[in-house]
Amino acid sequence: MITALSIWWTVGWIVGTVVVLLVAVLLLAITGLARKIQGEAQHLVTDLDSIATKTRPLHDVASTNAAVRAITRGLHGARGAAPALSRYRTSPGWRE
Repeated sequence: MITALSIWWTVGWIVGTVVVLLVAVLLLAITGLARKIQGEAQHLVTDLDSIATKTRPLHDVASTNAAVRAITRGLHGARGAAPALSRYRTSPGWRE
């Protein structure tokens, strides 16, 4: 009876050790992948910031377009012509 208990204790210790080692390996793998993902995310954020900086002047296109329309209307008014209708329309909710 005593030898049977000692054998099961040994088996239990071996199984427990294997489980702990598997958990440790999986935890290290998950941590490594998380660090790799963090590095890629930082790289992508840097690229997106660069794109945002390079495309910032595109935000001024609407105000430039509005200024050109105002100048064109003023020129038509100064010449005594009827105001020209805009040939270009966007979606119904667009601000003019």
